[in-house]
Amino acid sequence: MFAILGITGQTGSAAATALLRGGHQLRATVRDPARAAAWARQGVGVQAGDATDAEALRRAFDGVEAAYVMVPPAPVHPDPLGHYAAVAAAARQAARATGLGRLVLLSSEGAHLSHGTGPILGLHRAEAILADAAPRVTRLRPSYFQENWRGVFGLAATQGILPTMLADLDARRPMVATADIGAVAAALLTDPGAPALVELSGPAEYSARDAALAAAEALGRDVVPVQAPREAWEGILREAGLGETFARLIAEMYDGINSGHIRFSGDGERRRGRVTLKETFAKWARTPVPA
Repeated sequence: MFAILGITGQTGSAAATALLRGGHQLRATVRDPARAAAWARQGVGVQAGDATDAEALRRAFDGVEAAYVMVPPAPVHPDPLGHYAAVAAAARQAARATGLGRLVLLSSEGAHLSHGTGPILGLHRAEAILADAAPRVTRLRPSYFQENWRGVFGLAATQGILPTMLADLDARRPMVATADIGAVAAALLTDPGAPALVELSGPAEYSARDAALAAAEALGRDVVPVQAPREAWEGILREAGLGETFARLIAEMYDGINSGHIRFSGDGERRRGRVTLKETFAKWARTPVPA
């Protein structure tokens, strides 16, 4: 039996799919069980609870072999970094109360850094809080998500543009698909000897121009990358529905990416996924999202 936080999200659902295919039993904690009805029909034990509720997590972790912990997005939270710490503290309390043997934390590239990383700083703090939560804690630090492009894929389809906050359109950097993150998380959960740190990227490095080319191939039309001016970033992010604080943190994160400050630590174990950026864009073209 394994516990999953975030089963209705991208990495949690990918991890759950991999575990179910392996014949494992799962328990999932979600704020709204109705959103996880499809998982319940597959035999997942779905229970209501908030990720910051230590008692709900204690019920989820009780008797399981290992738990996957991720911080659910809270883009309008007035204190986003505090939210990361609250989830980590609840998970630590639950893990220690239940004698959890193994815990896998979804962290991020750059989480070894203590400044200049935007919301990744919340994961830096979460790693510290959870360091002694179980006898074996694995920090899974993926690179930039390929799915970060999904929010602007509709513009590529309708207008032939792919907006980006990446400053150098030709600079290639690690990008990984959430399907690969989930698959690696599932492998770590089932591995009694899982390493303390895994840094995960995709099968190759990609640039913003590579992303535009992948979108063009998937859509069968010309697509060009378009850079948003730095002074407009926070306003664009707020218009997209992010709260003021989170918008500022995301802008800071892109500053860190563009400067090269945000990077892998080079410690621990390095792994690569299998899903290419072209495959990710091709999947979206089959089920396009609105602009």
